[in-house]
Amino acid sequence: MKKYVSITAAIASMTLLLSSAPSVLAAPAPVSTVQETQSTLKLDQKVTKQLTDAITAIAGKQPIQFTSVETAFENWIVNSKLTGKAKADIIQEYDSKKGKVTSTLITYKADDLESVMDEALRTQIKAFLKSFDKDNKFQTEAFWRVKQAVNDGGLKNYWVIWGPKQSLYVDVDHNNQLSASIQYNIKDAHASLTNKARNSVKTLGISPVKPFDYAQLTKENKDTLWKYRDDSNLNYVDIGSETGKVWKAANELGQDWNNDADFKKSFAKPKLSKSKALSAAAPKVKSIFGLQLKGYSVHIKDNEYTFKKKGKTSIIGKINKKGTFYSFEAIPVNGVRN
Repeated sequence: MKKYVSITAAIASMTLLLSSAPSVLAAPAPVSTVQETQSTLKLDQKVTKQLTDAITAIAGKQPIQFTSVETAFENWIVNSKLTGKAKADIIQEYDSKKGKVTSTLITYKADDLESVMDEALRTQIKAFLKSFDKDNKFQTEAFWRVKQAVNDGGLKNYWVIWGPKQSLYVDVDHNNQLSASIQYNIKDAHASLTNKARNSVKTLGISPVKPFDYAQLTKENKDTLWKYRDDSNLNYVDIGSETGKVWKAANELGQDWNNDADFKKSFAKPKLSKSKALSAAAPKVKSIFGLQLKGYSVHIKDNEYTFKKKGKTSIIGKINKKGTFYSFEAIPVNGVRN
């Protein structure tokens, strides 16, 4: 699954917190109790204000109850609760050396979506899922509001809506741009696409071929793809959800070099000439993508062969030490894969 939350230590702590949290969180604490709790945690006034301001910036002004802090390392982990319009668990990272909050993660229950998220954004998400999730697979279990200093997968300030095997991300910094992923068990995926994915990876001719374990329907930027994968993450096939076109086919078992040094030595000089590369790639490219490579030029870099023709889809192929292509990816002229 996609994607994007870093703050590894924070998530680990959040997992422990949620596993031990009661089903009904404590009632809002009076101000005096909150101050007492903060004092007990040895959070000075400056740190407390920074933590509070970071929460307020993404959740608005609400009662906050700080519950625990881990200061054993340079990056402190601070846990707290929102007790206002929706009860929520909060976990923050505080860089004690730089004296600043580096991440804030607020976890809400699914039932509180309407009271927390504004109507315009909820309407946008609903319309998006109506178009994207035609099988009605998306189920909301919880949602997060995240803001962090580190750019993780292109995201720093965002919402995440989670389901059993689904996720939807809202990039707040980029006009609430949406991306999503829904994972299907292979038996529940569309049979015709599954067969196309299997045939594509077999066409590469790399043995063995591991069976696919799942398929992900993904939407990111302008691409909407079915991504077929195995649990070992060795086979890759990407198929456009609208066009049914294959855009990528790869079998990582085709990689036969031992390490970086072996790779550099093996591909210091072109393993295949341009004409031999065209001859070796042409039948596989035609079978997988339905493209003829006649008239295409060839550009070589290490083990990567790029086939180009003006106004036509480009193909990027990768070879192993034997000169066999184990990966092909198609790049459309307009840059959109769907």
